[in-house]
Amino acid sequence: MYIYELPYDINKELCRLLDNDEDWKELAEHMNYSAFDVNEIQQIAKRQEISPTAQLLTQWAQLNHKVEELFMLLYRMKHITALRCLTPVVDKPFHRLLQKHDSKALKEKHSLSYEGNLNKQKTQKVNGSESSIPLPVVLFEERRHVPTRSDAVVTTQTESSNTDSTKNTSSTHGRPDIFDDEFLRNVSAIPMLSYEDLREATKNWSESNLLGKGGFGQVYKGEWKLLPVAVKKLSSNDAKNKELIREMCLNQYRHDNILPLYGYSLGGPEACLVYQLMAGGSLEQRLRHKTVHPPLSWAQRYRIAHGVARGLQYLHTMAGTPLIHGDIKPANILLDQCTMPKIGDFGLARKGPYGDDRTHLKVSRVHGTRPYLPDEYLRSRCLSPAVDVFSFGVVLVEMATALPAIDRTRSVLLLSDYTHQLAREGVDFASLEDRSLQAIQNSNPQLCREFVAIGLHCTKYMRQERPTMFDVYKTLDAMELPGKQYI
Repeated sequence: MYIYELPYDINKELCRLLDNDEDWKELAEHMNYSAFDVNEIQQIAKRQEISPTAQLLTQWAQLNHKVEELFMLLYRMKHITALRCLTPVVDKPFHRLLQKHDSKALKEKHSLSYEGNLNKQKTQKVNGSESSIPLPVVLFEERRHVPTRSDAVVTTQTESSNTDSTKNTSSTHGRPDIFDDEFLRNVSAIPMLSYEDLREATKNWSESNLLGKGGFGQVYKGEWKLLPVAVKKLSSNDAKNKELIREMCLNQYRHDNILPLYGYSLGGPEACLVYQLMAGGSLEQRLRHKTVHPPLSWAQRYRIAHGVARGLQYLHTMAGTPLIHGDIKPANILLDQCTMPKIGDFGLARKGPYGDDRTHLKVSRVHGTRPYLPDEYLRSRCLSPAVDVFSFGVVLVEMATALPAIDRTRSVLLLSDYTHQLAREGVDFASLEDRSLQAIQNSNPQLCREFVAIGLHCTKYMRQERPTMFDVYKTLDAMELPGKQYI
């Protein structure tokens, strides 16, 4: 387990123990931080009004250290109460190290029981409740600081309020009373950056650094700590942005095919989110030839389809409640310099139905991009992982044919409907292969047929007839194409 994966209750207790008598400073020395580093950590914690231990752990976590390493450092310090705090998250061989110490000679301090704290927090849980409004949004509206793991709590919302931003503000007042450990662990691991630093990184929001615009605001290219980044500057800090800032809370699932969030800023005139800069542009740009890059080859298209399917099946099959992206489309599939895909823009993502007996949930408002959404979601507001499956099916057909998802000059407006009509007419889909593939002498009619066939399966009218993303991933993984072993 990595440091950033520590459960909130354990992290909170650890911060409480090490903050007292400034034991965190001794821990920092064992971590090989200099006196200058320790002073800087203390100053940052003071400015942000957070636990210095939390700041130390957050900084150390960014170097991908593990809990077992932390355990051994605390063992050297002979801090038995902190070691006991970590025993639930380390393997049994580490437990035996505790028995080697004489407890009377150790720092048996601050005896508030960790187990007592945990039980107390468990009694505060509300059955079936889920955090919906991002904590940073709540606190930002209340002009309070964004907490670290040592002091953060979150509000409880109904699913209805999760999908209707006009209702969200009514629940954000008063003291939050529900702990959401997963949420707090994830949020506290993300660096909070100053607005001025981001202004400097983008050269004062220079037009020459503008990557794109949308209803949410603008995205700028920048350089932060010698790292190329994309900075999403939200148009305003109103209720509309709650859907977008939710991305900060939900886009924490570390995976090769999910766009990593580097940091956020809520202290300036506009809220900002900071991401890895994707040098390959978006799939939308590449399919429409809006970049200087050459047309995508079939090998690259396969790599993109395979990677996106892998990322989606991960989101849909995570332990606990599945995450539904809700806006899968070429513009939200970003490519690095090697055309490896990463799913971005989690602003509309929601937690899906939980439990084997729940196939979907009803939402009060539909979000997303019309040509990529299935009928049961548009008409009946039934949200399930099958919504992402449908969207992915449309994207697959686009990748094979480069036909737009919606075309008013076409006999059938939507690509999903058009494809099914052609299938009923017995059209050979190889005839629809993207002409740009022939331009680079990379035609593969059979692969085009296979892509469209999967797309047809994914976009079936009845959601029960669609495959799961795991099924789609397995189908793509089993495909044969020249040079696949090198992709």
